Amino acid sequence: MRHKQPIYADTFAKHRRWGITGLAVAVVLIIVATVAYFALRNPRPSVHRYPVLGVQLTQSDGTQNFTSLHKQGVTFAYLKATQGSSYFDDDFNTNYSAGIASSVDVGVYHYFSFDSTPTAQADSFFKHVGSNTGTLPIGVYVTAYTELPSRERLSQNLQQFVNLLTKHYTGRRVVIMGSPTVLKLVQSVAKGAPRMVISTQHGDVGTHAFWEYTTGAPLPGGTGTKYTAIVYNGTRAGYRELLR
Repeated sequence: MRHKQPIYADTFAKHRRWGITGLAVAVVLIIVATVAYFALRNPRPSVHRYPVLGVQLTQSDGTQNFTSLHKQGVTFAYLKATQGSSYFDDDFNTNYSAGIASSVDVGVYHYFSFDSTPTAQADSFFKHVGSNTGTLPIGVYVTAYTELPSRERLSQNLQQFVNLLTKHYTGRRVVIMGSPTVLKLVQSVAKGAPRMVISTQHGDVGTHAFWEYTTGAPLPGGTGTKYTAIVYNGTRAGYRELLR
């Protein structure tokens, strides 16, 4: 007589297999979620390799408590001042006054436009910023917000704008900010000026003076507020030398 297997035996074995599989999947998902959480919450590059941390601020970030930023490890802040030939950041004056009264080093930057002349943009910068240029090199942010002009035209216009800035502010240094592609296009502009590379990839840093490594993540040990964060590519001594 053939032995009959209880009907529940196969069901139990299947449930057990499904249970083990489900548990393994759950563990993997928890690990992935944990890694993703900390990667998004604290993407800051090595504090030993890049000890000097900064942020980039626009009116989208609102007014800031710079004492709080300094407690979160922020050494410097770049404030957006102008864009093109007419735009002026609503919170620039408030943040600039608060920044220079704090322990945070302040820099200002202009968002370069392809639609207005270098002279018009420089005049707008001089009008709105005046002498409030901080202690960092004046930033010129160049991005492909629309189709980029030819390399020749872009380089010519950007060089003219930089010349106007350095003439008006008696030889003040500038820093050209842009993606690896943009920085390559304008490598002939202000050759001695430092660069700030905008990229999430460590391999793009190279010898650039600054690295904007995230456009929106909380600071390490911070309040959870997301910032565009930057590190100086060098030592604290090298950073201080840049301020002279």
